[in-house]
Amino acid sequence: MIQKYGVAGTDIIRQIHTEIFRLSIPEPWKIRLADTVGEIDFRLVQGSNEEVQLSAMLARLVEAGYEMKQTEKG
Repeated sequence: MIQKYGVAGTDIIRQIHTEIFRLSIPEPWKIRLADTVGEIDFRLVQGSNEEVQLSAMLARLVEAGYEMKQTEKG
């Protein structure tokens, strides 16, 4: 999206942050995901590479999804 549409990484981060709180997941997970997004946003503001940081964030979101599924199976 960054290259194809010219969307800034921080804009993507802001939208993801907004969507986290609309998800039907337990509050502790919302907090963890918001913390992850905040960390990535901080790194972007500090000048880190957008593609690398967004890839790292997506990886963390996938990990969280797997962890949530494991918790449900319990």
